[in-house]
Amino acid sequence: MNMNRRSAAKRRLTHWAVALLLIVIFPAHARSDVKTKPVKVNHVTVQAFADREAIVPGETFHLAVSLKMDKKWHIYWRGPGNTGLPTTINWTVPDGYEAGRTLFPIPEAKYNKTLKETSYIHQDTAVFLTPIRVPASAKMDGQVELKAEVSWLACKRNCIPGDAEVSLSLPVVSAGTEPKPANEKLFEEARDALPTSGQDAKRIKLSGSAGQKTVKPGDKFTATLKVEIAAKHHMQSNKPLSEGLIPAFLFLEQTDGLETGEVEYPKPHIRKDKILGKLSEYEGKVAFKIPVEVDEDTDKKPRWIRGLLQYQICSDAGTCFPPEYVTWEIPIRMDGGPPPTKSQTQQTQAAAVGDLKPAEKSATDITAGAPATTDNIAASTSSWTDKLDKFQQWFIEKGYYGVLVLAFLGGVILNLMPCVLPVISLKILSFVKQANEDRRRIFVLGLAYCTGIMVFFGVIAWLFYYYGTGWGELFQRPVVILILAAVVMAFSLSLFGVFAVFTPKVINQLGQKAEEREGMPSAFFTGVLATFLGTACTAPFLSAAVGTASKFPPGQGAGIFLAVGFGMMFPFLILSANPGWLRFVPKPGRWMGTFEAVMGFLLLGTVVWLLNPIRGQIGDWGMLLTLIFLLGVCIAAWLRGKAQFSQSIGRKYLLNVVSIASLALAWLLPFQWMSTIEKLEEHESRYDYFLKQGIITEIKNSAEDGELFWPPPFAKKDELFWVPYDQELVKQFVEGGYTVFVDFTADWCASCKANLKSSIEIDSTEKLMTKLNVVPFEADYTRRDAAMKKILASYDRAGVPLYLVFSPNRPDNPEILPELLTPGIVHNALRKAGPSKPGRDAMATAHPTPEVRNETQMARQE
Repeated sequence: MNMNRRSAAKRRLTHWAVALLLIVIFPAHARSDVKTKPVKVNHVTVQAFADREAIVPGETFHLAVSLKMDKKWHIYWRGPGNTGLPTTINWTVPDGYEAGRTLFPIPEAKYNKTLKETSYIHQDTAVFLTPIRVPASAKMDGQVELKAEVSWLACKRNCIPGDAEVSLSLPVVSAGTEPKPANEKLFEEARDALPTSGQDAKRIKLSGSAGQKTVKPGDKFTATLKVEIAAKHHMQSNKPLSEGLIPAFLFLEQTDGLETGEVEYPKPHIRKDKILGKLSEYEGKVAFKIPVEVDEDTDKKPRWIRGLLQYQICSDAGTCFPPEYVTWEIPIRMDGGPPPTKSQTQQTQAAAVGDLKPAEKSATDITAGAPATTDNIAASTSSWTDKLDKFQQWFIEKGYYGVLVLAFLGGVILNLMPCVLPVISLKILSFVKQANEDRRRIFVLGLAYCTGIMVFFGVIAWLFYYYGTGWGELFQRPVVILILAAVVMAFSLSLFGVFAVFTPKVINQLGQKAEEREGMPSAFFTGVLATFLGTACTAPFLSAAVGTASKFPPGQGAGIFLAVGFGMMFPFLILSANPGWLRFVPKPGRWMGTFEAVMGFLLLGTVVWLLNPIRGQIGDWGMLLTLIFLLGVCIAAWLRGKAQFSQSIGRKYLLNVVSIASLALAWLLPFQWMSTIEKLEEHESRYDYFLKQGIITEIKNSAEDGELFWPPPFAKKDELFWVPYDQELVKQFVEGGYTVFVDFTADWCASCKANLKSSIEIDSTEKLMTKLNVVPFEADYTRRDAAMKKILASYDRAGVPLYLVFSPNRPDNPEILPELLTPGIVHNALRKAGPSKPGRDAMATAHPTPEVRNETQMARQE
């Protein structure tokens, strides 16, 4: 017994010994380093990362070096500017492997007022990417050791040089294997921080020249970066005259063998704006000149002058686009040396690759193995919106008449929106009924319908001319919604045969079946109803056109609304003149009864939708009173039907009187005797409720104390917490380093609700917002709000929806999303804005200009 126990113990000891021996002999096969331990040297913490757990022969992968600076310390960009030393990262790779040019994130410009010098720096945390190509002949022989030598100059009040060495060890797997990704969030954020390729620059074209074919040691010459700005657009100059505008600014890299001087910026064009005053701008073709001197001991290898261009473009129509940071380069050929080959500096941000060492390769070659990312998918999804934006902008740039064309197109498309479609379907049905009638009668009825549309748009234009009432604002008045809901309810009941909108014509007096024919009053009021419902919707082109109305004199602004009306009625005018075009519609028959019933149910659905904003405007008690009112409307409609089909004149008269009395009672009982609209409108709003509960106050206090947090502790887990909109609170979050999404919406806005359900409150968007730590704000325009109206007008919108995405520390430059959303559009905008970075230096990121940054940076360092 004891012998067996001793034998078993020996066997276990032998197994452990063998296992330990294998680990000692073959340690490399048990190790895979996707990141190194942090190393802190002279106020800077260095760490290296790999984007995958293993490498594959013939493919390209990426390495990253993260430099995290202590508070208020900074290091320098690859071109330090007038002072400082460049940060360098040199990877040592095995024979056959190729290391690409390290990519630096966008720097910040720091101006020293005392020394009158500008430096290009990185603060907080900067991540530098390097592509590594694995040779196709790489053997699967264990681990590959990759080392990086990193050097920097860290400065606060004084400057301390530092250097460190970090290394990673990754296994090589067989070709065709798909390695597991690693450190995804870090690499995603690093790519987002890179500048855009010059060839992908928006609204400008870049080109450069040295001014002479070759240069030799000791030469002095002027390199020129030429920028061609799109027509009808302009760029802010290097010294904008209005606060908050982003200047044109060149960041210059250091080039071995070349000394560059101060950039000579072109002379700006001074323009006077009625609102902003004097503006300093560039337009057309401009040239940035760079003095260059060649060192005496320079060899004959080709070189490139490289850098970044920071700029902000605005259209002449008044739309300003977010600032851009794009790479550029100018090739330099040395006398007697080979010509520069095509460089890889102009890469796309997503590819994150650069020049190869030792041999030059094409950017296409080195990125062949790079996997597709969700950013690429989102960008392709939103390409059609970019085209739509350019199409709209093209019309706006043509001036007032271009806006009129845009308004006309928006009116045509408005017929297809869900608010209007049920009523439009009834009009199509009337065309079918009249298909065999006199063409002149059909045309006259069509004109009556179109007149109803134009009369209502005439009222809208008049309200805009005299009172500045914008698109959809009528739905902010509960009385308007209640009356419209009652009309649509009655309209739907008529389709179920409860009563007829207009008395039917009796063919004979023998009780034969009555034939209902549409009259001119019916056609007219159908047009009015369709237009009324349409004001709660928006459509492509419509919002862009209506949003510019306030920029023109009142008379011209009113004309824009009339152009929308003409666009809305135009298809029906054409159909009225050419009823033969409806031959594809089935001929009149029993199907029309079913069609009318379906339209009746659709109109009842429209009533439900119309009542949606009532709760937000007059509260829960007001909603109950509204249902009482609509019940009275139904009773009055039923009595009206009894009167229409009654044979006795006295009975008809009595029933009509009772019907009218019932309708009056339906209004007086809930909205005069039980309460009033004015009292109901005083109910507590969602914002007031949050304020009363201390939630908004708590968030505001934390913002004022500089202790912004998100999400708040009272928010439910895995759910978006929508903060009621407060302009100052949004600004505090953005300046505190948070990414902010603002949804300007209203309960009466059908497009808003459709976008919410299709693209915002969906699982993928909510997960992305949570991942990026986005702060969502809901700006409710359901009720009348003069301040909200002014904010919408500042973004050239006359109504909702409006969607803004603020990048951290950029409170004045949100990205404006289109009126109709897709998940890809929202995801692309959020990823472009990047994750929240609370605690970062707001001013330094929001205003990357030497002049503006100096005072803030100096004050904080002191």
